[in-house]
Amino acid sequence: MSKITRHIGTCAKPATTLIEGRAPVDGLAYGPIRTEVYACDDHARTARTEWIEQPLTAFTVLTRPAAGHGCGEALDRD
Repeated sequence: MSKITRHIGTCAKPATTLIEGRAPVDGLAYGPIRTEVYACDDHARTARTEWIEQPLTAFTVLTRPAAGHGCGEALDRD
């Protein structure tokens, strides 16, 4: 499985939230992780509602400082 990193937006704040974008499998929304997006407190809602795109389902998995990650960092898996 290859991984592609990218950056969303221009915010430079430290990330406080990690949101997974999971692909649907067998009619369930909670399938394999296809993308991971880090966001600050100000952008966590935007990350869940806009940065994780359909058909992926957004799940917040971390809501504390994410050492070494900044807002808008994303990792995509294929």
